[in-house]
Amino acid sequence: MISFKDHIIFDDIGSWPNDMLNLIRENESSLKAFFEEEHRIDELIKENVSLRYNRPGNAYQEQWDEIINDIETVLNRHSIIGIHCTKLLDWEIEDVEKNGLKRLDRFFSNQRVEKAFAEGVLSKKIKDELIDKKELSNNNRKGYVWVFHCLGTLRDENGLNRLFGLWGGEALYAYLKDNRGLKHIGTSCIVFVSIKISELNLYPELSKRMTAFYFNDDYFPYDVDSNIEADLNVLRVVRRNEKVFEDLTKIGNWDEERF
Repeated sequence: MISFKDHIIFDDIGSWPNDMLNLIRENESSLKAFFEEEHRIDELIKENVSLRYNRPGNAYQEQWDEIINDIETVLNRHSIIGIHCTKLLDWEIEDVEKNGLKRLDRFFSNQRVEKAFAEGVLSKKIKDELIDKKELSNNNRKGYVWVFHCLGTLRDENGLNRLFGLWGGEALYAYLKDNRGLKHIGTSCIVFVSIKISELNLYPELSKRMTAFYFNDDYFPYDVDSNIEADLNVLRVVRRNEKVFEDLTKIGNWDEERF
């Protein structure tokens, strides 16, 4: 459906490095045994609550740690795609494609709002509400770019409906009493960015999540939001009117009024 040269897509095993796949396949029995034992221990804990405070050990823990460490070493030599969903004006799309995806910054956000107002797409009332919005300074927002990593997450209507439906990004549209002025401007976009895995700070680690995904085991969660404290190189911007956008999101079946 979509691919990127020299980049891993989390939920596309065909994009994974051969060295990693070989490690998993060569150690398949030990890895599966670890997962099976963890699920067995979880069941024991359901029956005996006291075990929560003294969890039994996993007989395959040492083998697991060694294999996962080797997988992590392989992954750290590669890059993975990040996925950022948003709604952008035409000039913003051009800027993102040329200059990359920038971290949230009060000054830059105010510039975007002022330019949108100057172009006549924002009313003065909405402009005044968005300028210096307090959410722009939240510690979990400022200085970060937020992305996820699985193509499958692009079909999460509940999680993405507002990101695709309202211009500006979550820090701008959050808590507005009347967001109707943000609904009919801009183009819904999927922004694919390049991230060096060695610079990711994930817990549980990517190696554990991907190994669980390989075995279709839910012991570790697959996708996760990553907050990246850096501007990111953009691999591709997919617009709402492109067929691949519909293929990836199935947005034609969404409730477009859930904003």
